[in-house]
Amino acid sequence: MSGEKTTIPLKVDRIAEQFPAHTVTDIMLGAGDKLVAIPQNVKTIPFLRKVFPGVNDLPELFRNGGKVNMEELLKLKPDVVSTISGGDTMTPFTQAGLPAVNMAFDTFPQLAPSIQLAGRVYGGTAVTKAKEYADYVNAKLAMVQSRLAKLPETDKPSVVHIASYPPVVVDGGKSLIDGWIKIAGGTDSASGVKGTHVTVSMEQLLQWNPDVLIIETPGGDQGLAANSAQSVVDNLAKSPGWADLKAVKANRVYLNPQGLYPWDRFGPEEALQIQWAAKVLHPDLFTDVDIRSETRSFYQKFFNYHTTEADLDQILQVGSK
Repeated sequence: MSGEKTTIPLKVDRIAEQFPAHTVTDIMLGAGDKLVAIPQNVKTIPFLRKVFPGVNDLPELFRNGGKVNMEELLKLKPDVVSTISGGDTMTPFTQAGLPAVNMAFDTFPQLAPSIQLAGRVYGGTAVTKAKEYADYVNAKLAMVQSRLAKLPETDKPSVVHIASYPPVVVDGGKSLIDGWIKIAGGTDSASGVKGTHVTVSMEQLLQWNPDVLIIETPGGDQGLAANSAQSVVDNLAKSPGWADLKAVKANRVYLNPQGLYPWDRFGPEEALQIQWAAKVLHPDLFTDVDIRSETRSFYQKFFNYHTTEADLDQILQVGSK
C-alpha cells in the first residue's frame, strides 16, 4: 500500500509472508496453502493453529524486524514476498530478484483496499473473497458510524490502549489504534504520542487517567510469543497508582479479543474490533449487537471455521479480567 510498482507472475503459487498480521489475510483469501515461509511466533497463537493447522509445518524465516536469511528464502523459490512495509524494506528482495509487494495497511481507511490488493496479487477466488470482505467491513463501519454520528464530544470516554507491560507501551495519534478508538466513539488520551508501540512512563498513564483502559493480548509477532492480556493486567496491578486510575475504579478495564491475531491491529479481524470497541464504549447504543454471534458468523463466512463455545470464550477472553 506504499505505491511501489513491481512485476509478479500471473499465477502465484508460492508466498513468503514477512508481515505477521498479513498471514491471517493470506489464510482468509484461500492462499494459506501457498505459504512457504512465515514470521516468527505467528504459530504461537492458539486459535490460528486450530483454524489453519498447516501453519505448524511452515518455516519461520522472518525474525524480529522482518530480518531474513536471504539464502534460505531463495531456496524456497517464492513467487512473491508480502512485505511488512514499503520503501527500503523491499530493496533486499528486489535486489535478490524476488517480486515484493507491500500489502500492509496503517490506517483503518486502508484496510479494505489492502485486502483487495492482496486478492488481485493472489488471483483466482481470492479476488471474490476480498470483495466480499470489503463489502462486509464497509457495511459494519457504516453501521457504527451512523449510530455514533450525533454523539456529543462530552459523551465520548477517554481511552488508553496498552499494548504491553512492562514497560507501558501504547499506540498514539495517527496509528491504526487511534483510528478505531475514534471510530468506536472514544477519545484517545495518547493521541499526543505519535506512532505505534511507543514506550511511556507509568507517571504518564496516571496523568492521562482515562475513563477506559483496553489491554491488548500481546505477542504473535516476530518479537514476542503470544501471551494473554490478563498477564499484562496482572503485572500492571502491581504498579503504584494503578488502583487509583478512574478506569480501574469504575471496572472499565477491558481485555481486547484475540482470534487468529489480536483484533486491534493490522488484520482482517479489525472488522470485528470496531464492533466490539463500539459496544464496550457505548453499550446502550449497540444493545442489538451480539459480539459472540457476530464472531461466530465472521469465522464461518470468511474462514469456513465453526467456532465452539470454548473457542469464543478464548477469543473474547471470557472469565478473564
